[in-house]
Amino acid sequence: MVIGNAVSYGHPEVEQVEQQQLPYSFFPKLLRELIIRDRHSVVVAGTHGKSTTAAMMATVLAKLGDDPSYFIGGVVRDLPASLWRGAGSVSVVEGDEYDSAFFAKVPKFSFYAATTLVITSIEYDHADIYPSLESINAVFTKEVLALPAQSCVLCCSDQENLQTLIAQWRAQARCRIVTYGRSPASEYHLEEVKSVGEAQEMRATTLDGRVLSWKLGVPGAHNALNSLAVLAVADLLKLDVPKVKTALAGFLGVKRRQEVRFDERGITVVEDFAHHPTAVRETLAAMRQRYAGRRLWAVFEPRSNTSRKKVFQVPYVDAFQGADMVVLCQVSARSNDTSSDLIDVGDLGKSIMAQGTPCLVLATAQQIAEQLAKDVTRGDVVLVMSNGSFGGLIDLLIQKLKS
Repeated sequence: MVIGNAVSYGHPEVEQVEQQQLPYSFFPKLLRELIIRDRHSVVVAGTHGKSTTAAMMATVLAKLGDDPSYFIGGVVRDLPASLWRGAGSVSVVEGDEYDSAFFAKVPKFSFYAATTLVITSIEYDHADIYPSLESINAVFTKEVLALPAQSCVLCCSDQENLQTLIAQWRAQARCRIVTYGRSPASEYHLEEVKSVGEAQEMRATTLDGRVLSWKLGVPGAHNALNSLAVLAVADLLKLDVPKVKTALAGFLGVKRRQEVRFDERGITVVEDFAHHPTAVRETLAAMRQRYAGRRLWAVFEPRSNTSRKKVFQVPYVDAFQGADMVVLCQVSARSNDTSSDLIDVGDLGKSIMAQGTPCLVLATAQQIAEQLAKDVTRGDVVLVMSNGSFGGLIDLLIQKLKS
């Protein structure tokens, strides 16, 4: 019996499990026991890019014929499943800092016995369980300092918060700390990113003077960094780097990450999982790169426990400046919401308009679909962002666009 972190103590099914004295466990522990086991454990953690970076890494290993074990929190176009136990010596797991279960209030990644830990970024997130950025920093620090000397932590050095942590970890950790990013001081320095149609070409240099040049079929500066992380891991593991580059060039991406859902009559509808202000900003930038010169709509549902919080109301204003038109969906209070903490979508819309970007605030997915069907014209790109179903908005919109 597996009990997930979506239920709490007192749930009727949990009570039945206890009453019948059934054995139970939780997913991160089983993942360690059944998938990771004694393999070289590559764990991809951080606020942003976990699924895509882990998917890239698993795809690369699979294309190199290494038959890796993996768990990805999304549907990967290049792989037959999101969870796989292979015969190879490496496992790749997306490592979330969220709680494991109500009876295991520790981050999921703490169970994954990382041999190579990739940290893409650390920002304030999961506002329902973490009171501050400092509390999130603390769990990452605890994880890094617990790693043995033979482990390696690969960190993106672009973020100010992570820069501070890297300095602290280098002074205290037993394991090796390696950096990648745009800074020339990084061990893997991303020097150039160039758009080539819908793809991009990158060049990086290593501290020992080697030059790495590669291509990627998915757009966005954030994906350039994700792919550099994969190249760095491959280099550290002494994989065949030319073959890794070839595999990255053919990487198809993860569903709901910049996934094109409709592309007819000059109108493109793209779905993305973005819900944190940074993810919204970076995804909009990627769409600008991919669809240069076209009018870009940003359609957003504040659905997650974090995205619904007022703490992000001001950052969202700047995040949406990359769009030509913005449509926001109203939020309804849940049992765990308080009115003082809940984002005011109406005020957010006014603030976005005050910055010069037209913005509509509508109550339902049905209303949004109807409005978009009236206003979207040939040449437009509609980016729909939510970490949930958004009330079936995309299917509703596609149905109207086709009629």
